[in-house]
Amino acid sequence: MKRILLCLIAIFCAAGAIFAGLYFFGNSRNGLSSWNASLIRRDLAECGSATREVKCVVEGKGGWLFLQESFLGVTVPWKGNEPSIIAFRDSLRARGIELIVVPVPDKFQIESRHYLYFTDKSLIPGVYADWLAKLRAAGVRVVDEVPHFAAAKDSVNLFDPYESHCSSAARELLAKSVADEIQKMNLDLPRGGYTLKDSLANGGGNLYYLKYQKYAHYKVHESSVLRADGTMYHGPRNAPILVIGDSNVGQGHVYSSDIASLITQATGYETYAISKVGAGNFGPRMFKGKAKFLENRKVLVWVFDGRELYGRIVMPEF
Repeated sequence: MKRILLCLIAIFCAAGAIFAGLYFFGNSRNGLSSWNASLIRRDLAECGSATREVKCVVEGKGGWLFLQESFLGVTVPWKGNEPSIIAFRDSLRARGIELIVVPVPDKFQIESRHYLYFTDKSLIPGVYADWLAKLRAAGVRVVDEVPHFAAAKDSVNLFDPYESHCSSAARELLAKSVADEIQKMNLDLPRGGYTLKDSLANGGGNLYYLKYQKYAHYKVHESSVLRADGTMYHGPRNAPILVIGDSNVGQGHVYSSDIASLITQATGYETYAISKVGAGNFGPRMFKGKAKFLENRKVLVWVFDGRELYGRIVMPEF
């Protein structure tokens, strides 16, 4: 009788282990573990939508804050925006301009340890690899910074708890990767010498403000770009390298700490930046009726938040 009881207990424990394994590691539609998927579903429901962007901030562990839209990239089907990006590249190349596409890795994908029950590799959807492969197969230059951010996150402060944009140190990593792409072009352009100056600045805390309607008071390190004479860098409007995109382009808590300035420091080439909210989706139409503005450009660097990749991108118009 005792042996039978022990067998039943063993069977029960084995069944429980199998059930727990399925619950922990079983795939949702996007490959997320069941526990993590249920957590995300709960917070999307509290925000009011699981399928479209709404202005909502989700709180993770230790006060870390995330945008609701960050979850959509791993929970909804991607639209398939590669044709628009390829068409944008073709339109620019016809004018003698090379396009570099720079999706900034999303805070949620890189810092999910501050939200999820446990790390989940499916936060970088398999469709991202497909997206990247299709564009590169078509000859589009794309900076894939996800591996670099993932490798650096334990040693470099890439994001702060209260801000959706990446840090100054993260922008330096991005600028270095963009510079590597530009170096491959062997541009015949004059170079200058630029240095970086570290300083402490007030943090932005856009997510903190969105959630609590007040500002957080904290300091962040920022790297400013200086010319050889020690003055802050500001690119001329006729610079050969144009950097466009959403608020990630204009991000920087001190003067000349934006990504365009950091690209100048990394390459020695002059840059000029244009930042518009939402330009991750309508970037290809930023020059509608303004094609003359593209004259004499050599490179266009298009920087936007990687969480936008699940959505539609408009076809180019010049």
